[in-house]
Amino acid sequence: MPVLLMINLKGGVGKTASTVALAETMAECGQRVLVIDADHQSMAGELLVGQSRMLRAERSKTTLHDLFLAMADVDFDPKLLSKFVIGNASTVGSAMSNLWTIPCSFRIDDFFSSVAKSKRICRTYATERELQVGLGKRMPKVKKWLMQHFDYVLVDCPPSIAMQVKMFLRIADGYIIPSIPDQLSVRGSENLVKRIGKLNFKVPGIGTLWTLYRQQVALHREIVKEPFTKLPKPFETVIPNATKLASAMELNDAKMIPNCDIKYGREFASRYRVLTDELVSRCNAGFVMPPKTQVDRELAGAV
Repeated sequence: MPVLLMINLKGGVGKTASTVALAETMAECGQRVLVIDADHQSMAGELLVGQSRMLRAERSKTTLHDLFLAMADVDFDPKLLSKFVIGNASTVGSAMSNLWTIPCSFRIDDFFSSVAKSKRICRTYATERELQVGLGKRMPKVKKWLMQHFDYVLVDCPPSIAMQVKMFLRIADGYIIPSIPDQLSVRGSENLVKRIGKLNFKVPGIGTLWTLYRQQVALHREIVKEPFTKLPKPFETVIPNATKLASAMELNDAKMIPNCDIKYGREFASRYRVLTDELVSRCNAGFVMPPKTQVDRELAGAV
């Protein structure tokens, strides 16, 4: 059961859309998939379960923010995780029984402020650093619980290495970088790889996923063909920029769709199935990262 981070420090690269589409495709293919929404914008969770169920999670305090607050308790029992997991997390009928999510909350940006209001937690941890260390120590137990219940866990990350991202980097088996094939996005992706190494997280890159690809743009065509040495090996599957994909990501609480072919269109549903096969193959074979350059090795050691 791999825990995979969908991450890019640049916004607007199709990260959340890729996470949702990949999760629904994997679930439709029979994999038991959990999507953890770690982005304060909470879009992945809302796209999967709709606004009304998201509001219920916010009111009942069963979001990722509230899970981390529960984990601050030294006696945290991983079995409590089930309280924060929402089932049937899809608008795709053929995928929903195999798909779950832990939604995020805008409150996660104020996590340490929430902790400061709790006298019980403050008595345990004198500093934010101590709190992060305490949470980190409980992450392996979280992963063990996840391994017992799911085949794949996809974590939709914000465009930053925030507290919650660092927690998941502690237990991640790899990360995927969704990226537009343009110079700005590629530079941002290369910077992400360096940042992860500089923070001393020993997490391999499983692949770079080219998204929002435009065949008519010469630069896009050139970059997709270029062999990169500082990024995880790109997937052969390329996701084009298309109106059909954009409309598939529109929020709709009531609309239920029979299968991924109808939601994404046959062409794009087929692409995501091929991507799923690539992903499963790489997970089974081990992740592929390019050889580190001398500069990369120096950055990785500069903690």
